[in-house]
Amino acid sequence: MTLGAFVRKNRPQWQRLETMLGVIEARGPRGTNRPFLRELTALYRGTTGDLAYAQTHYRGTTLLLFLHQLVARAHNQIYRPHRLTARAMGNFVRNEIPQAVREHVPAVTWSAIIFLMGIALGLSAVQFDERVASVILPNSVLNSIYSGQMWTGGIFSVVPAPVASTFLFTSNISVALLAFAGGLSCGLLTALILFQNGFMLGVVLRLCANYGLLGSVLEFIAGHGVLEISAIIIAGGGGFVLANTLLHPGSFSRRDALAKEGRKAVRMALACVPALITAGCIEAFISPSHLPVWLKVVLGLTLGGVYWLYLLFTGRPAAIAKAT
Repeated sequence: MTLGAFVRKNRPQWQRLETMLGVIEARGPRGTNRPFLRELTALYRGTTGDLAYAQTHYRGTTLLLFLHQLVARAHNQIYRPHRLTARAMGNFVRNEIPQAVREHVPAVTWSAIIFLMGIALGLSAVQFDERVASVILPNSVLNSIYSGQMWTGGIFSVVPAPVASTFLFTSNISVALLAFAGGLSCGLLTALILFQNGFMLGVVLRLCANYGLLGSVLEFIAGHGVLEISAIIIAGGGGFVLANTLLHPGSFSRRDALAKEGRKAVRMALACVPALITAGCIEAFISPSHLPVWLKVVLGLTLGGVYWLYLLFTGRPAAIAKAT
């Protein structure tokens, strides 16, 4: 193909790319939307191919210099790092995180079902044979329960509340991260973590009921339990999203499918962080306190309700589509 024919064939696309680059350079990303970015990316790829062709057939020409500059401009705009602004952060927290959870309600539902199955089996196992508790609970906890005393009193009387809150948050976030990352095992580890934690809770509740401590343990978990369990269930839902992507990538390669759905799964995991921080603080400062039981119950139900209202009813799809 002659140089003139090559230019006539591709000039409209180059001009369109120049125009779009002028728009994004003048207005920034805020002046664009998803169709605009798709077209920009397609034109960039096409022009990159034209540059490769020109390097082979039209060396030493002004056309080659022009294409080099055009491709460099497009590359800088497409791959430049995004600035972290307060507005972008607010949009991420207000819109993108809850939208990711709502898009994967079935995964969250399965996470909750497995956790509840663990609780049910833990209750039944101890009812059938108390020795089951010795398999999963430390001896110190078992001895306290057998003697009719809550094991939490000794812990919080020795460990300062700020240190305890840090330890509890670290422990809870470790469980949530394992539940999330377990999705890479095709969901097996996620299911195991959820079931194990539910089973442990069921065992503790049944054993405490047998030794007259059910009211005490329910009072202790009233303030933080709903929020903490909700966060772990959401993390497990994110793990199942990863597992489903690995098992059913659709028309994408597994790598591309993970890149696409993995972002949403990570947003689900990030939704757990503020909930677990809050739950850890309540568990260290309020749960072991002598505040009225009704106040702890109201606090726990209120925080849990606000958390689920945030996840299920906030976030504007239109705003998210524009942002992505």
